[in-house]
Amino acid sequence: MLKKVIILLILLTLIAAGCTEKDSTTISTSDGDVDIEYSVPEGANDEWCPVGMTMDAANPQTGEMSSMEVVGTETVDGIEMCKAVLETNTDDEFAKMVYLFSEDGETFEMTTYDAAGNVVSQMSMKDGVMTMTDEEGNVVEYGGVT
Repeated sequence: MLKKVIILLILLTLIAAGCTEKDSTTISTSDGDVDIEYSVPEGANDEWCPVGMTMDAANPQTGEMSSMEVVGTETVDGIEMCKAVLETNTDDEFAKMVYLFSEDGETFEMTTYDAAGNVVSQMSMKDGVMTMTDEEGNVVEYGGVT
């Protein structure tokens, strides 16, 4: 499970940081290789939200795969956010994740869905307050005014 989370975090970090100079790379893990390939449309490297950028991660030994695409921007609560969609078969807990993040990185929303399209969890950061909601609707907030 930890390896799956690490792969997901690497994908999200590459999106948010814009680290897409090469066409592909391989990341070595402790129990095998995970192949990561990504493509960036011409000219998108200079954009904070590289629409059309795709990444695919695969573990040839297990058949686990994740696929991500930056699909555009959305305005959420008056803030323009870049939207990336990740679909995976690597985890029984979720099959799809929608990740929205602001250009300055101060605001984000992440929603995960199961294979049936039901919300598994939501996490957001806005105005220094992190809010997490689980599938039962339990809400936990961190930060903000105490």
